[in-house]
Amino acid sequence: MARIRQVTATAYSCPFDKQHQLTFGLGSNVKRDMVLVRITSDQGLVGYGESHHGQNPTAMAEIIQQGLAPLLTDCDPLDTEGIWERINRQQLVTHGLGAGSMMALSGIDMALWDLKGKLLDQPIYRLLGGASKKIRAYAGGLALGFLPPDALAAEVAELLEQGFTAIKMRVGDTPSRDALRVKHIRRTFGDDLDIAVDAATRYDLRDIPEVIRYCEDNRVYWLEEPFTPDNLESYVELRKRTSVPIAAGENHYGRYAFRSLFEARAISICQADLSKSGGFTELKKIADMASAFHIAMAPHTSHSVLSAAGNAHLLSALPGGILFEADVARVNPFRTDLAQPIFGVVNGHIEPPPGPGLGIDIDEDMLARYPAIPGPCYLPAAAASESENT
Repeated sequence: MARIRQVTATAYSCPFDKQHQLTFGLGSNVKRDMVLVRITSDQGLVGYGESHHGQNPTAMAEIIQQGLAPLLTDCDPLDTEGIWERINRQQLVTHGLGAGSMMALSGIDMALWDLKGKLLDQPIYRLLGGASKKIRAYAGGLALGFLPPDALAAEVAELLEQGFTAIKMRVGDTPSRDALRVKHIRRTFGDDLDIAVDAATRYDLRDIPEVIRYCEDNRVYWLEEPFTPDNLESYVELRKRTSVPIAAGENHYGRYAFRSLFEARAISICQADLSKSGGFTELKKIADMASAFHIAMAPHTSHSVLSAAGNAHLLSALPGGILFEADVARVNPFRTDLAQPIFGVVNGHIEPPPGPGLGIDIDEDMLARYPAIPGPCYLPAAAASESENT
């Protein structure tokens, strides 16, 4: 029987110059961070996972390395349920660090499932009870930010040439400027393009009449995270006022947070994130609970090819899965250079890699070019400008 011999976590960063920074509701992204988790068995097999950086990548790596890794020593790597509950009971529900510990556990769980697949010589979608599927993808991630309408249209045109039939625009600027951009894209590309919008929690109820108007007038596919995650009452009120689907979940942590969302009928599309909300072990439970409330699943994709591959496996095992989020940022070496074979969207669709575990081989040599940069990757626009000038 295989045993866990080592758990490590390392942070990496890719800084951006001004040309490649996206401006959106949270400000500007000055770098791309990734926290890579490795779990090694006594047979020498390595499982890889990704923990969301939590706006502090070196601290996240420290939580995993020093806080949670000792709980896994000599455990059976196939016992994903038991390990999840062990960390939950020992860390999350007592002296844990809240969302930080859940993000850390998410990367550990992802790595365990990758290792489990390698030990059993099966892809994760098989272990989850699914079959390989071709999944429709939408152009999302760090793209389509606050640009002049014509520049935004040029970016959308490039994405359509790549085969995308759905996009996600960044809103949360002001309702009037958001409306102008969304209206321009709808008029330019017609009704065949599905347009979702992501407000990154920047709206409040005073904005809602104008937001509803532009969303309904322009056939918005979904309105994502209009409010902060704790503002359940506003989500419920918004759903009463519009038929536009409301999406959220990337900033909710664990099944109990999602239970509150579902019971309140606050959302119609669940966007739980593998690298934030508990990994495969917890996401499968969240998805099964969502199906009982007739809520669709469109998981949020985080920063690297690991998260992307994980979502392709997950969506292949979920009857309620509707769309894959493709990060289409122009620069993201953790998506384009970290793994072989090259994995990504082809003609607007994606399929899970067929190999064991996540089905991708990690090129750790390339990571030496991206040493960790402590601190947040999203800065207010003024602060981002100062960072660029220093």
